[in-house]
Parts: sequence; C-alpha cells; structure tokens
Amino acid sequence: MRIWAWEWPESWRIRSLAVTRLAAVTAVVALLTATFLSAALPQSAMAEESNETNGTQQESTADLKTVRFGFPSSGSNWNNGVLGVALEKGYLNDYLKPLGYKAEGTGFVGAAPALHEALTAGDIDYVDYAGFAGILGKSKGIDTTLLAVTGYNSGWRLVASTKSGINSINDLKGKKVAYQRGATPQMYLIKVLDQAHLQFSDIEAVNAALPDGLSTLATGGVDAAVVSAGQEQQLVNEGKVKVIHAGIKADKKTFYEPSTLIARTDFAKQHPDVTVAVLKAKDDIVKDHDAFERLSAQRSGNPLSVVQATEVPDPNVGHPVTLSKNLISSLESVQDFELKNKLISNTVDVQSWTDPEPLRKAIIEYEQEKKVPAATAKQDASAAVAGVTGAESGSSDAAAQTNHRLLSAVLPIVLYLVVAGVVAFGRHGIRRRIERLRSSEIQATAKDSNGENAINPAAEHGLAVAKKVFDTLFVLILPLGVFIAWHAASASGAMSSIVLPSISSVGQTIVEQLTTGTFRNDLLISVSRILKGYSLAAVFGIFFGVIMGMSLSANRFFMLVFKSIRQIPMMAWVPLLVMWFGIGEGSKVAVIFLASFFPILMNTISGITRVDGKLVEVGRMYQLSKWRLFREIYLPGALPSIFVGLKLALGISWMAVVGSEMIAASSGIGFRINDARSLMDYSIVFAGMIVIAVAGVLMDLILTAISKAATPWELVRKA
Repeated sequence: MRIWAWEWPESWRIRSLAVTRLAAVTAVVALLTATFLSAALPQSAMAEESNETNGTQQESTADLKTVRFGFPSSGSNWNNGVLGVALEKGYLNDYLKPLGYKAEGTGFVGAAPALHEALTAGDIDYVDYAGFAGILGKSKGIDTTLLAVTGYNSGWRLVASTKSGINSINDLKGKKVAYQRGATPQMYLIKVLDQAHLQFSDIEAVNAALPDGLSTLATGGVDAAVVSAGQEQQLVNEGKVKVIHAGIKADKKTFYEPSTLIARTDFAKQHPDVTVAVLKAKDDIVKDHDAFERLSAQRSGNPLSVVQATEVPDPNVGHPVTLSKNLISSLESVQDFELKNKLISNTVDVQSWTDPEPLRKAIIEYEQEKKVPAATAKQDASAAVAGVTGAESGSSDAAAQTNHRLLSAVLPIVLYLVVAGVVAFGRHGIRRRIERLRSSEIQATAKDSNGENAINPAAEHGLAVAKKVFDTLFVLILPLGVFIAWHAASASGAMSSIVLPSISSVGQTIVEQLTTGTFRNDLLISVSRILKGYSLAAVFGIFFGVIMGMSLSANRFFMLVFKSIRQIPMMAWVPLLVMWFGIGEGSKVAVIFLASFFPILMNTISGITRVDGKLVEVGRMYQLSKWRLFREIYLPGALPSIFVGLKLALGISWMAVVGSEMIAASSGIGFRINDARSLMDYSIVFAGMIVIAVAGVLMDLILTAISKAATPWELVRKA
C-alpha cells in the first residue's frame, strides 16, 4: 500500500533555506553588537537606584548594593592611608549601610592602568591613587571628579644591585632601570635623573610592574629599579641591593606628590557620606599615629621600622583630606610635568575637575557630629576647599549629541543587513541556477549525443564567475559584521572611546606607526624572537616526537616529564625565565620555545603512530634499514600531522612573545602595546593587535604553502 506524504514545494524550501541563512547572519551581528553593548554597561552598584519597594529586604547585608573602592597594591589588599583605615575599621559601612550600600575595597597590582580600565568599565566607583595617575586618566577622557587630596608623600625608592657598580644616581647612565610607566614611578625616576643632569634617554628604561621589576633586579636582569618603599627590605638585608635614592628624604617640593580621591562623576555629587567616612579615618590617624603605623605594618606585611621610615612625621601633612591652595597647586605642577614630558597632550582644568561641595558638606556634617559649633564647622569647611571654585555645569546639547551618535551607529547596521541579505540570497540563487544548468546539460546530452542542444558555454562560465564573486562576498560577511559592530559600539557611545577607539582613529594610528618605523622595528624584533624560539621548538619537537613515536620505551621514559611540564600555563613560566635569563633575548626565546614545543611534539608522535602498519610491515619484509624505514614510510605518513603541529605552534608562539614582552621588555610589539596601555593610548593597542593579526596570517600562509609543497600527495587525496 502506498502511503501518501505531502512535501513542501521546491520554491518554498529554497526561500526557507535562504531566510534561515539570512537569520543566522543577522543573529551573529546581533550577538556581536549585544556583546559590545553589554560589556559597556556599568556593572557597578552606583548605577541608578531602584525605586521598587524592598521592605525589610534592604536591612540584610545580602541586599545591600556594593560601592567599590580601588587603590594601587604592591601585593597586599591594603591602602596605606585614610581609605585603608576607613575600610578596615568599617567607617564607610557605618555611613553607607543606612543608604542601602556596603563598601568593598580592591587592590590593583597593575596600579594606574588597571585602575583606569576598571573605572572606565564601571567596575569600581571610587579610586584613591596618585594625582599623577588621576590627571593622566582625566586627560585621556575618563569622566571623573576630584573629591579630595588624601595624601602628600613620596613612597618611592631607587634601588640598585650591589653588583651593578651603581653607587649614586650619577652612575645610572647606560644602565638598565626597571620602572612602571604611566604611573608615579615614572615621574619619580625622571626627577631622580634630572638631579644628576641625566636625560631619560641616557638609561635603558624597562617598563615592568613593581614586583616584576624587583624580582628582575634580584636576578641581575636589570641594574636598578624603582620600588615602593619597603619592597626592597629583604634584598637589602641579604646584601643584594642597596638604596640609591629615597623620595621621602629628598626635597619635599620636588619629590612629594599628592594622592587623590576621585569618583565617577555620575555619583560623586549625590553621596558626600563617603567623604565623611574618610574624614573620620583621618581623625584616627592624627589622634594615634603610632596605632596607624602598627596597623599599616600588620596589613601590608612590611616591618614596623619600614612603615615608620616612610611616614611623614606630621600626619596632617601626610594625610590632609583637603583641597587647599597648596595641594591644588601641587596637582597643577604634576600636570605641567606630564605635559612637559609628553605623557599627556590634553590639558586638564583642575578647577573644573574638582567639585568642592561633597567635601564641604562632609566637613560640616562630621564636625556637627562632633558637636563643633555650626559657625566653626562652616569656617573649617571653607578653609578646606579654599583652593577651588567648583566644577562647571555640563553642556545642554548632550541629548542632541546622543541622538546623532545613535543615528550614525544604526545606519551602518541597517545597510549591512541589507547587503548581507542580498549576498546570502544572491549566492543561494546562483548555486541553484548552476545546479539547474548542469541538470539541463545532462538531459540535453542524453537526448542528443552530438550535443547540439547543450547549454551555451558562455552562460555556464558567467555563472561560475558569479559564484566565485558571491562566495568571496559571503566569506567577508562575518569579518565585515565584526567591524560594523565595532563601529556601532564606538559611534553610539555605548562603549567609551577610551577603551574602544573608532575604526578611523585606529587606521590612522597604524599608518602613522608604520610610516615612522615604530611598528616596523618592533615587529621585526618580535618576529626575530619567534623565529629563534619556534625553530628550536620545531627541531627538538620533531626529534623527540619521532623517537617517542617509533619507540615505546622512549615514549614511556619521556612522556611523564613532558606531560607534567605541559600542564604548566605558558605565562606562569615568564617571571621565572626572566629571573633566570634576564629581560633580554634569552627569556623571550625560552618562553616561545616552551610554548611551541608541545604542539609540535604531540602532533609528531600522533603522526608517527598513525602510519599504516601494513606499510611498515612491507618495509620490514624488504629488510629496509631503520633510516630508510623512517625516510620512506614514517616521514611521508607523519608529515601532514607534523605540519598541523607546526601551524598550531606558530599561533601559540605569537601569544608567547607578546605575553613575555608585556611583562618585562624594552622592545618588541608586545612591549609597544603594554607601553601604550600604560599611557591609555588604546588606539595604539588596537593597532598593534591588528598588525599582529596580519603578520600572523601572513606567516601562516607561508607555512601552508610549504606544507602543500612538501606533501603534494595530500592535495591529490583531498581532490
């Protein structure tokens, strides 16, 4: 019995397939755009307060929103100042809890660059750090407000290896000196060099985080390093390093710098209570300075003697929490220094950046709590903010600017969807026409063996050309979608231009960096390191892979050790290798070697063991020597797998070289990217990433061509 089944008409199925593909493309673009937009949304608790009635739920700690405070850290989660005391003793929670908030402090080892990125992303709401970094961030466009100057000190020291021959700052010329770029250590180092009438170019400066710089100094990778006071104490006790210059003992006007409490502008004016807690913490420090020093020693892990040696004798000077004329003037001097040394290009109006109202209100509120007369409280508040006149109001054209940004972002998306739809439908239509053409040719040939009714070859050729064109356009849809999503996120303002620069600015940066030779030189250095480490990895990886693949005993002997080393993350090796080999070529080549070795090794073993056993048996029947057996049977059979390992290793080697150059280096494309990040030049960061991508693809194409030439039988097999 025949069972009748209804089927969709052919035309309906074709349309359905085309619509499905268009929907898939649209979904990809929507996903990319949503990813950018969601990443841009502030994750901070300082977003708009909910108007929902929570009843008694806000009473519990679990329902409290979090106010996040960030500060630089040398390894311990402790801020050595008024913010640290306010967090440690719970003063911030005392004032914030009735408002539905709780305080959380996080130390950032990456210091200024990491704090700026967290602040821009909305991951933190307040930052207590050096005025140098605050001005740098404001100059680059981070929307912050200065609330108070919370510190005035110099906690930096220049230490040198006892084997370096450096006995004074005059001996620094030509020496390798580690410092942290884009933060106060850079300003400190430049001022130290100026004391000896040296230029920054007179030394070989190495950009490294403070802990990395000190560890590199300990192993002789650099001759000297700028450190946070106290970090060097153990090495000093061991006789490995000596202090060449201490900022706290130097000229106060030259080396002391202000620390600042800044906040995201959208919240700073609404909650002066944070500043009240900081004022209370300052009172604790002033009333019992010895207790503060003991607390600082306990929380930081530094000996009490070190803490005492780095504290300004007068706590009112070291922990001011004011906006006095002298401190505002010191901030302006810091900005002049940054402009002079071309660390920033945009001038910050310190007066407009500063909002004195939160501090004024906080002082009045706090002194009233202490039963100070109202007139005296107002007088004290006015004196504390005497250095500023207040911030100016924002522009009234903000809404119009927002609408313009949204329009400029939406139009390319609409145009892209139209083009993607045309390409998807067109490609599908061409493929269907080619199929029908071939079917007609077969039928015509069957009817007339002479081929008189065959289809015109010109039509077939035209369709073939059209197919290639549409196939190429189809491949470009996703990359184009990525760029469209990038443009939409930056043009609409959904993501700050600080961390996501426009495509045009990145393109201009690429042209500038290539024409000046900066990227070209850095790229050549990085490629040179890759070729050295990658070549060594290829030689040893293939050698051990062949031995372990052909010999079970060798496999058992080496495999356990290789497997153990393989589990260690690539970047975990970098600090250790820098300590062993220094910051020069040796450590970079070693990192690349370790990262590239294992993909080549494992794929070589896999290729050898998968060689057809029957071919091996035939070779043995003909009594081929082990060398001929390897050359004529094992090697040809394993080559495709070996080249897979080589390709994987090439991509990994790029990650290795860039990662190692970011941690401790003075040259290379990774160094350039990290250097730009330190100064918040994210257009250079993106440009460097694009250059790496292009260089990596070109090297992969070269390796693919070599692979095809070395294994021509693979092309025949795949065909």
